[in-house]
Amino acid sequence: MMDSRLLWKQRLIRYGSEIKRYLRYMLNDHLLFVLLIGLGAGAVMYQRWVATLPPHFPYAIVGAVIFSLFLAYSPVRTFLEEADIVFLLPAEKQLVPYIQRSFWFSLIVQAYILLLVLLAMAPLHLKLSTLSLSLFGLFLLFMKGWNLFISWKETYFTEPKARWFGSAVRIFFNGVCVYFVLTNVSLIFLLSLLLIMAVLSVYFVQAAKQKGLPWERLIQQEERAKMRFYRLANIFTDVPHLKAKAKRRKWLDGLLSLISYRQEHAFRYLYARTFLRAGDYFGLYVRLTAIACFFLYIIPAGYGKIITSLFFLYATGFQLFALSRHHRGHIFVKLYPLSHARQKEAVLRLLFQLLLMQNAFFSLFLVVIGYFSFSLLSLIAGAMFSYWLLFMYLNNRWRR
Repeated sequence: MMDSRLLWKQRLIRYGSEIKRYLRYMLNDHLLFVLLIGLGAGAVMYQRWVATLPPHFPYAIVGAVIFSLFLAYSPVRTFLEEADIVFLLPAEKQLVPYIQRSFWFSLIVQAYILLLVLLAMAPLHLKLSTLSLSLFGLFLLFMKGWNLFISWKETYFTEPKARWFGSAVRIFFNGVCVYFVLTNVSLIFLLSLLLIMAVLSVYFVQAAKQKGLPWERLIQQEERAKMRFYRLANIFTDVPHLKAKAKRRKWLDGLLSLISYRQEHAFRYLYARTFLRAGDYFGLYVRLTAIACFFLYIIPAGYGKIITSLFFLYATGFQLFALSRHHRGHIFVKLYPLSHARQKEAVLRLLFQLLLMQNAFFSLFLVVIGYFSFSLLSLIAGAMFSYWLLFMYLNNRWRR
């Protein structure tokens, strides 16, 4: 008889060993130094910004939006592999202890992340809410456990629309619950929310009762989680497990037509297309730009906004530098009748153009929010910093 407890323990140990191996490369001295400076400066500016907030600041709405998203995102890490659908399927009924341990492991990890978010929101909470921070933390932990349970039951549904609808309902319900807790709603109303949660729990339990484990979906979910970590680790070192996926964005094809169709521009075209279609480079670029604009808006000091823009330029350039290793294992790239210097020049030039566009967008955003003089200073400082970052710092870290 298979011991599912031992199987889960073995896979957890293997997963932990793999994480630690890549973290040695990811948490290097340079990154830690930049992160410490960024976090320190951000914490000081954030504290000063909180001190300037009026008593009528809508903290309950802000907290409801932020916490609802972190509560709703509740995947269960199962460590299942592709071969399990063949070898473990006959022993599905013996996997109950395995699934239980996966659930509790996921709850502990996600509760830790939720605690970090709560600590980040603590200055706002202590200033604008009368609810005890520890009591609010216990409430969030309870909601996270419920979301994780419902999210697990949602995986049994085969229709994608049903799962999307369930996630949307949970986000809305989480936001309502957090909002009313932060506004000190009456106990009777809270009990009615608990009753709704109980009814939903019973419904999902009954709906998934006669269904078997959704093996394919769980394996795909686990594969996506691994790929997210591998893509992050690939920024710092080569990851042999990384599987590249292409996603055509037809609406961006016009940008590629700007590159002339000449032999010496072959690498430039290749890496531009790679940025737009392969992996998550384009999505990462857009997300970092959007997050940077959010911080540029909330940070009160003008020079603090410039430091913020430089920090996100560094983060963008450092993470997109993984483009230099994207085609390293492709034999056809080595057949190009062009020198390695051409390849290196194409990557650095593309990244420089991307950072200049991002820097220009930051400066334009500062103009929109009323910081015209600082926008000009940010534009000049950002251009100089981008050149140093790519052609002096990252250029020396290039590995063939």
